Amino acid sequence: MEATTAIMWLTLITVAQPTDDNVTEAGFDYTVSASRGKSPSSSSSSSSSSSYSSSYYISPTMSMVIYVATCTIAVVGFLANGYVLLALIFSKNSRASNVNAFITHQTILDLTACIFLFFGLVLKPTGMSDSLALFVCWIFSNYAISITVGDASICGLVIITVERYVKIVHPVAYRNHYRPWMTRLGIVISWIFGICMGLIPIWATAGVVRGRCIRSRIGSTPELKLAWNIAKFLIQYAAPLAVFVFGYWKILAVIRRQRKQVGHSQPQGTFNATTATEATNKRIEVNVIKTMVLVSVSFAVCFFCMRTYTILTALRVVPVIPILYGLFSVFSYASRCLNPFVYATQYEVVRRWWKVTLCRVVRRQHVEESPMTPSSAPPVSEIQQGKKIHVTTKDL
Repeated sequence: MEATTAIMWLTLITVAQPTDDNVTEAGFDYTVSASRGKSPSSSSSSSSSSSYSSSYYISPTMSMVIYVATCTIAVVGFLANGYVLLALIFSKNSRASNVNAFITHQTILDLTACIFLFFGLVLKPTGMSDSLALFVCWIFSNYAISITVGDASICGLVIITVERYVKIVHPVAYRNHYRPWMTRLGIVISWIFGICMGLIPIWATAGVVRGRCIRSRIGSTPELKLAWNIAKFLIQYAAPLAVFVFGYWKILAVIRRQRKQVGHSQPQGTFNATTATEATNKRIEVNVIKTMVLVSVSFAVCFFCMRTYTILTALRVVPVIPILYGLFSVFSYASRCLNPFVYATQYEVVRRWWKVTLCRVVRRQHVEESPMTPSSAPPVSEIQQGKKIHVTTKDL
């Protein structure tokens, strides 16, 4: 099934080359300059090169600003996702539920995307041998791995939403049919989605021309470009957003209804161990739902400009403005930087690990500093003990 899907996508992408998108989709090149001001002879001699590069032109100042902003997002995302990943790995409650495994996988995807994004911005195939230049182009300069794990992250969010929806809205079916292998299957499906939507299209159209990593445009037509952009918009943005809205709307409705039922049915003054356990479980579920709702909102906001502008330019509703591609690409990458902050501030497992680690550091520092502080007066316990001994001796 997966092999058939991969072959189908490979055939589709080979025939219909994707349109020039942004750094997230098509490897935005910050170093391309326009062919304006050239003589007619020079422009005619390099018509193919100028037609390819002119659509990417932005001023050197804005190019540097976008480049620095993207590098900053990659570094901050690497540090923040690394912190959250450590918290999820070393926390005692990290393996308590299936959603923890999914969130850990999401953090790994965001961390990998930030790492390969940074290397893609730094490494260029200029001055390398043909084989090494092609390798660098496939892995780094065309942002193949970063795009792949980014698409896998979108599918992972959808899978988490579906898992939470079934568990809360249909709890009986979830208890009877959910198995541990389904968690691993959800992770594998995310990678298959990322490979089909990101890796195969890039590797099928990537190439190195005069030291630059570009995407081949041979055999493309406007109709197939439009179909590809519409398909990407529906699969990578509209459909996940619809799943988020429907799933979490139903989940919040069920949680609200359960709270009302518990408030009416439970008499005042009755609180035992069973109700305490149920309240704790409900609190954990609400915490997970709140966290994932914020992550989904982050995805919807950060990718709204890029996806909407891409589909509008494909439909020729608005003109192509190259600088907007660069700015919107920065917004889209910001989601990978915002997600770890959502986990660190909202997800209880990460917050608890942070508090425990901070308390251990503070206590260890207090223990190390306490012997260094001299004390002229004896401790209170020793004074009280001396008084007790004195009184006992006097009585005797």
